[in-house]
Amino acid sequence: MNPRDTDLEWLASNFPELAYAPADQRICGELRFCAAFDRSTGQLKLGDTGEHREIGTFLCDRFKVRIDLGRLGNNGWPTVFEVGGRRFDIAEESQCAMVDLHFFEDGACCLSLKYAREKDLTLQRFILELVIPFFYRLAYTDRYGLSAAKDDLWGEYPHGVAGEIEYQDEILQLVGNKPGRNRPCPCGSGLKYKRCHLAEVEAVKRRRLR
Repeated sequence: MNPRDTDLEWLASNFPELAYAPADQRICGELRFCAAFDRSTGQLKLGDTGEHREIGTFLCDRFKVRIDLGRLGNNGWPTVFEVGGRRFDIAEESQCAMVDLHFFEDGACCLSLKYAREKDLTLQRFILELVIPFFYRLAYTDRYGLSAAKDDLWGEYPHGVAGEIEYQDEILQLVGNKPGRNRPCPCGSGLKYKRCHLAEVEAVKRRRLR
């Protein structure tokens, strides 16, 4: 992922504790956020507002992170690490394995099983739609426990290979008989198939052939 100037301006304005090192294609520093999960809509609402504070899942937290923009995982996302050591404290307090907190063996965060659909995904969307939700869930686990996070927040796939297979099956079942590239995507987004799930479906098929 190559961040645009507008992305970096947005990052400096909204997350001043995060610094971008262009030589390393890496973002390092402290990720600070406030958010609340709205169960009625299934959406994570970001920001410290009075409306959000009234939601029972509202919390603010901070994590030291490293985002390697030049190192993409198998599903096409940049690799993200929690580097402050809190994941170990949370795992110990919750009496769970690191995989239950969605960390890989190398310490990278398992942000999502989904494959990147857009080659030009912006840094802003990546942080807001994948990075912050991951750390929000981790913060929720820290405060209320792993069982509460599973009960109160959005669902999750099983760990490891089982989860990947379940996700892949869902994607392939979604499209059924392959729709035309210019037909509406079966997911109901209103976008053409080629601009919505096509790239993700093709990525799933390539993985199945390995």
